[in-house]
Amino acid sequence: MKELGLMGGTFNPIRERELLIGQRALDQFGLYKVLFMTNGSPPHKRTDPSYELLDAELRWEMVQAAVRHNRKFEASRMEVDRAGTTWTIDTLHQLRSELGPCVRINFICGADTIKSLERYARREEFLALCRLLVAPRDPARDGLLEDWRRLLPGAEIELIDVPADSSSSSMVREWIRDGISVRYLVPGPAHRILRRKKHYQRED
Repeated sequence: MKELGLMGGTFNPIRERELLIGQRALDQFGLYKVLFMTNGSPPHKRTDPSYELLDAELRWEMVQAAVRHNRKFEASRMEVDRAGTTWTIDTLHQLRSELGPCVRINFICGADTIKSLERYARREEFLALCRLLVAPRDPARDGLLEDWRRLLPGAEIELIDVPADSSSSSMVREWIRDGISVRYLVPGPAHRILRRKKHYQRED
């Protein structure tokens, strides 16, 4: 069976950390490719007026630039091109239909996704469509995997061996607004787009 990695997110903007997670998942679990799936209109972000969500085309442009030089990374437009609210479960169903039974989808996510899925009404349907590869933020790892499996009984879950990191896209946006360099937080090609187009900078 072939193993496909799927990393979804707003990528607002994409960070070096996300590329590292994708590469570690690829190496650790023998994935043949990692799709970086830029959300189009995510329900949990569009309802929050304080969330500074850049247009989907602009976010996808930065993702495409960031992954271009890794032949096993691909920037997918599937959710950008889909009309209406972007639901991850719809993406999983679409991929499953297109890929067939000989490919397993590995959904690459952060530990916060475990809590979200615990409360999700369609949790069993979601978990039947993919294996979860989870990247923890914190350095403490003992018992994490067991805790996750207890919270989501029956789910296939594995832990990605990746260094701890407390950075976030919101921190990147805040630094840009404050005039602080994010050169080593954002992939070089995406950083050049940020600077050229002045994304997230204060208008004044």
